[in-house]
Amino acid sequence: MHIALWSPGWPLEKYQNGVVTYVHSMRQEFEALGHRVSVFTSRMDPAHEDPQVHLVRHNFWQRLARRFTAHFVPLERDIIDFGKMAAASIRAVHRREPIDVIEMEETFGWAGDVARVTKIPTLVKLHGPAFLSLVESDLVTPMGRARVEREGQALRSVAAVVAPTNLTLTKTIARYGLSPALSQRICNPLSMPKETPLWSLDTCDPKTILFVGRFDLPKGADVLLQAFEILLRQRPELKLIVVGPDFGLLQPDGTKIHFDAFRDALFPASMRERVNFRGRMAYNDIALLRSHAMVTVVTSRWENQSYAALEAMFQGCPVVCSDAGGIPESVIHGQTGLLAKSGDPVDFALQLTRVFDDLSGAAALGVAARRHVLENHAARKVASDSLALYERVIAGARG
Repeated sequence: MHIALWSPGWPLEKYQNGVVTYVHSMRQEFEALGHRVSVFTSRMDPAHEDPQVHLVRHNFWQRLARRFTAHFVPLERDIIDFGKMAAASIRAVHRREPIDVIEMEETFGWAGDVARVTKIPTLVKLHGPAFLSLVESDLVTPMGRARVEREGQALRSVAAVVAPTNLTLTKTIARYGLSPALSQRICNPLSMPKETPLWSLDTCDPKTILFVGRFDLPKGADVLLQAFEILLRQRPELKLIVVGPDFGLLQPDGTKIHFDAFRDALFPASMRERVNFRGRMAYNDIALLRSHAMVTVVTSRWENQSYAALEAMFQGCPVVCSDAGGIPESVIHGQTGLLAKSGDPVDFALQLTRVFDDLSGAAALGVAARRHVLENHAARKVASDSLALYERVIAGARG
């Protein structure tokens, strides 16, 4: 089978993103099972060379048109029209090496353009539908409304709709009034290098908390900082390490406050040294940090199926996560981790206190978390389930 996968960036080492992680794992497993995979992307490291990865660009006439219309055509229109360019790139490869099935995310409804133009059986894997993942301020913008509408239109036109969590699948079908011929929950796969270190209570630092994610409203790092400020009043020996890009928190007046300014406004000078902001880090270095921290925290205001949580669970790390979105389908409170109310720093402080009050109990949660990931998110199992669905999609198209 020749499978086309869409990724927002490539390779994983350069673009650390949940969808990129997903495509990276799926490609590895599909190829290991003897299938051909072509990856299409809008961003690629110039130093990366891979004949099966295709960078979608404006063609000559499109580039020429953009030069003369750049001042008249809004960026939003350009983003929406990108689906046609993705379709043209996929169709060009299809003419040389016929593609059997395409899997894409739902973003901006590009999958609808691809299905219509290429006529290749196309399915959507829901990674973050805009109506669920965008913060309120983005949802009410013209671009936010257009994105929500286009994603619904695309989902009505593709051959199948898939999601890694039941919550996302059922909410999306209900939101758009869909009646897909095929719909299915298929978990996201997780595979990490064999040399990935595992967490151990004997070797970790029992005073360190780790957060991995963007500093922005959706990922909720502001909630964690507020929770940590509460914790420090009772446990001044604790440390917090924050890893990820600083996108800033959008304020009501449209301005953004960045990490240093937010931290300095929240913590007195004597406490700021307990917060260590590392910025972006390499994938392997983050895995090493997880194995050294006592607990990994995910404070997202919404998640479909959080790779930040799954990767920590794979390493056997105790986790405290928000109860937002599909997270509770993986992080089962009191069994594979602890859940806190989304957006509630007081509850996060309470759940973190539970971890530090019972280190051996936290370690037991980490063991159960690793077992859960290995049983439910094994890449080979997810790839096999996906291939079975692809066969049904292809058979439906032939029929």
